[in-house]
Amino acid sequence: MLNGHARTTRTVLCKLLLCLLLPVSATMAPVLETKDGVDQEWRDRFIMGYFAELLRSNELAQRHAWAELTATRQSGDLRSQLRAVARYLLVTDSALLDCKLAKDSIEAARSAGAAYLRELFDVGVAAAGNMYPHRCPGLMDASELQALALQLGDPARQFFVLEAKALGLASANRFNDVIEVRTTQMNYAIAAFQRSYCMVDLVQATLRASPGSPKLNGLLEDANRELAGTEFAALRTNLDVMMFRSRLAEGDLKGALRIMDAALPAVRSGILGPHGSAFTLISFARALDRAHRSSEALALLEDSKHFNAPAKQISAFRSRVTLEVLTNLGTAKAFAHGLREVQHLSWLLADKAEFGPQHTRSHKITIAKFFERFGKHDVALAALAEANQAGEELERLASETARVELQERLKVAAKDRENSQLRAQAELQAERQRSWIAALGIALLGGVGTAAALGTAVRRGRQLARLSAELELRNTELEHRSASRIRLLAAACHDLRQPAHALGMLAELGHDAKREPARFSAWLQSVRRSADSLSDRLDELMDLGRLDGGRYTPQLSDVPLAELLHDVMQQFSGPAQRKGLSLQVATTEVHVVSDRHLLRRIIFNLVANAVKYTDEGVVRVDVHPEGDALELTVQDSGPGIPPDKLDDIFRDYVRLNPNKAEEGLGIGLSIVRRAAELLGHELALVSPPGKGTTASLHLPRRPAPPTSPGPARAAPTACVGGVIALLEDDADVCEAMAALLRRWGYVVHLGSDAQTVLAEITAQQHHPGLIITDLHLHNSDGLQEVNRLREALRDPELPALLVTGDMDTAISPLAADAGVHVTHKPLAPAKLSELVKTHIRSPSARTGHPPGPAT
Repeated sequence: MLNGHARTTRTVLCKLLLCLLLPVSATMAPVLETKDGVDQEWRDRFIMGYFAELLRSNELAQRHAWAELTATRQSGDLRSQLRAVARYLLVTDSALLDCKLAKDSIEAARSAGAAYLRELFDVGVAAAGNMYPHRCPGLMDASELQALALQLGDPARQFFVLEAKALGLASANRFNDVIEVRTTQMNYAIAAFQRSYCMVDLVQATLRASPGSPKLNGLLEDANRELAGTEFAALRTNLDVMMFRSRLAEGDLKGALRIMDAALPAVRSGILGPHGSAFTLISFARALDRAHRSSEALALLEDSKHFNAPAKQISAFRSRVTLEVLTNLGTAKAFAHGLREVQHLSWLLADKAEFGPQHTRSHKITIAKFFERFGKHDVALAALAEANQAGEELERLASETARVELQERLKVAAKDRENSQLRAQAELQAERQRSWIAALGIALLGGVGTAAALGTAVRRGRQLARLSAELELRNTELEHRSASRIRLLAAACHDLRQPAHALGMLAELGHDAKREPARFSAWLQSVRRSADSLSDRLDELMDLGRLDGGRYTPQLSDVPLAELLHDVMQQFSGPAQRKGLSLQVATTEVHVVSDRHLLRRIIFNLVANAVKYTDEGVVRVDVHPEGDALELTVQDSGPGIPPDKLDDIFRDYVRLNPNKAEEGLGIGLSIVRRAAELLGHELALVSPPGKGTTASLHLPRRPAPPTSPGPARAAPTACVGGVIALLEDDADVCEAMAALLRRWGYVVHLGSDAQTVLAEITAQQHHPGLIITDLHLHNSDGLQEVNRLREALRDPELPALLVTGDMDTAISPLAADAGVHVTHKPLAPAKLSELVKTHIRSPSARTGHPPGPAT
């Protein structure tokens, strides 16, 4: 008996020693029943079972998953329980999921060891692909899932790793990146329905990234062919919904409604699950409202309540669309109904964990429009103020995110230097581990236990694998980020040199003005054009930086469209005339609700693009009222955009014709897309080959206030006068601005600080009606100098204007607290004249005292 036991012990120890002498990576791999790297049992269960059932009927898949989860809870079989959890997490609406269940299951699978790596992967990808990280922190991240998929071996698992990555990118509104991930994901599909699933989501991502893209029709046709005659009804219905949204994006409302009518029975049956069915019915109701079919829209909104979709986001979306329908109805009954919806929506928005500032802002704007429609202007203004407050909070969060990103970028260089050292240390540590384990194995033959040591080795091996995957992921991200910045810098350096070079040569020609006065006027116009070009490109760079970093908070207000269209005519009539084009700009008295600066940038960039790429014919800007909204179109008679390029024009650094000398930075339409998305203005582009291009922008309309007849706007002329204190430490800028102000009839006292200006004011016994200052002065900042001047003049309410090139978002609130208006360089003379006229105090309105010591 004892001899047999001893022989058994020696046999086990010898086998253990052989295992320990293998490389560490070999000891980490679990023993799986795979053939040629294919885990057939997993494929049959997870892909052909769970995932396929989800695409047949979301409702049935959720019902079956819940039944299995309930049945296994008391079974005591950990493997069955984990598989049931993975199935449940994969198919159930995210709003219904239990964060604790997901985290506890992941921890249980980890604690169970290598034998449960399959189940750990299944639970991890199901949770990561269907639960929002901000609602459920602590889930497995992309690098951990990637490392685990590689360890398990079957390449089909990469499909679900990329699924989790794509959904994470979509939640961050990075839809161009989603398109790239989905395209790669199709390479790992083992079944046709997986490819069809990717195609449907490619359509959705393309709709968000590039509205009106010609690739949509091709994607839809491919998906239709894949799904023809298949049993995947839920996927088929989802494709119909994408076709509906595609028609809406193209402006084909009638076509969208035809598709809606065909898909409606399936959606009402709940085939998309509670969340998906409710959301789709609400989207259909919004389309019916656009078609002025309000009663049908309200009926669909009621139908959407029949689904068990407790998500607050769905409930808020329903209330918002209901308010839009009721706003258009405008009846007393609609107002009473709307008050209940406002109360419900306000109650929902009180949950700050569920609704961030972005959602709050959009919902509050809808509430403001509702009250404005029924003449409750004070309540509407209060709601609009809350929307602006949410926008400020959004900007603060974006600034904090930017600060964290900056800190991480500063650490990148150090991380890069450490990468090679870490890899070398990892290899050295692995070699030492093998030697240590071999020695330990020999000791085991003498009776030493190895369980704890082996566990330590395996854990260290896993840590090394995760570290390597994380380093690889960070290197890839850094390469993409660096390449993007390099392209921007290269484009900026080239294109900013062009007008700067022209200005230098034209300045030299200025010396010949007296000898050739007839040509001097032409040279002066060239100087102005070069200065305008330089100013526009700097503005584009600043706008892109603020939009790209999420640091722009829209300031929604009543914008007279006539003023912007007047500016369009003033800005582009000259360039159009020089090319022999006819620029036709509509006249209108309509007011819209938007951010004045961003709307101006959108319209200007669209018109500039039309003028640039049209060689003959006409560029037309039209306005088409549509009920409580309007459509602004920019149409040209150019050659159109090639179908294979239409998808790219809204991306960064894209130049359709690099041979054109007047090409810009390649960011104009990228700014248009970002700004339109931020403002919630629907943007569409249609460009039949050879028939020109039409860009359309849908804007919320506001009735124009009554106005008394007055003179049309004119170029800056001499003013009745006033005294201005000018603080600027750049001598050239200071003299140029002072010369312009004096030309317009103002008395200007200038200097680089308050003390210098005050001495001049005191000597002349003047009291300024306005202070104009730069921010960054030699030994101080403009806000401090404004305060010193006000104190010395005993005039705390003295108007002040801060003109700065610094785009730091922290400046505006500081200036607002100080009662100082902020504008940014470069500043056109016409804009400067308008600002001075707006802010300068007339001599009769002085409230201060002559300068002197304070008492």
